[in-house]
Amino acid sequence: MIRFLLIAICLFSQLTSAKTSVWKVSKDNMTVYLGGTIHLLRAADYPLPIEYDKAYKASQVITFETDVTQLDSPELMKEMISKLSYKGEKTLQSEVSAETYKALSSYAQKSGLSLNFFRKAKPGMVMSTLMVIELQKLGVNQEGIDMHYQKKAIKDGKKTDFFESPQEQINFMAQIGIGHEDKFYQSMMLDFSNTNEQFTELLKYWRAGDSDKLDKLANQSMKEKFPKLHQMLLVDRNNSWLPQIENYFKTKEVEFVLVGAAHLIGEDGVIQQLKQKGYQVSRL
Repeated sequence: MIRFLLIAICLFSQLTSAKTSVWKVSKDNMTVYLGGTIHLLRAADYPLPIEYDKAYKASQVITFETDVTQLDSPELMKEMISKLSYKGEKTLQSEVSAETYKALSSYAQKSGLSLNFFRKAKPGMVMSTLMVIELQKLGVNQEGIDMHYQKKAIKDGKKTDFFESPQEQINFMAQIGIGHEDKFYQSMMLDFSNTNEQFTELLKYWRAGDSDKLDKLANQSMKEKFPKLHQMLLVDRNNSWLPQIENYFKTKEVEFVLVGAAHLIGEDGVIQQLKQKGYQVSRL
């Protein structure tokens, strides 16, 4: 269950296109592959574009944002509930206006939930739970690219590596919306009213490798509405991962890095930063 809640960290029809969301990065005869992922998919979204399997087969190490096989453990679920809950006298109702609380209560009821269920929940927990319900309405209950390839890597005996611990990702979620709950919930409810359209467009742009449109839809809207959240969830994490990716060019092995598609694209994305550092970048 927890892996469904963690999709909030990285919000993201077969098409024929010359572009993909998989890149080959080279320097001094060394290669690292980068693949943009969608953390949850529908059964109809498989099979994945063939470029993912090409990069996977060419690599000896498969790197992910976190170890998704740990995400359903009871211990981690307990930790997540604790960190995503207000402490002391604070409650969801105490942190929002009466108008927002009423609107949120009405929205939750339409999803079959009472807002009492979220009495002590921080915005990250509320958003993630309601997002799962919205996505399930669209048939999104299939494992995403990360889980697909981590299971495959374990089966094939390939090495795996991870940029963050599950605990670190929970800490990110615990900070979402804190300090501007009213604005956050109002924006969330407006976005959720367009879930079908937005999810369909995200998948379309991801499959087509249309980085500009994907960046505008997935990154720029967050940057405009919540610049601090954009900095924390995308920019800071990209900057943290970059030295680790560069270290891969010092190894004899070929690595395939699979992270949320939003992290690779745009002016703050990993791809642009690698280009600026002089690495040769091409799409598969």
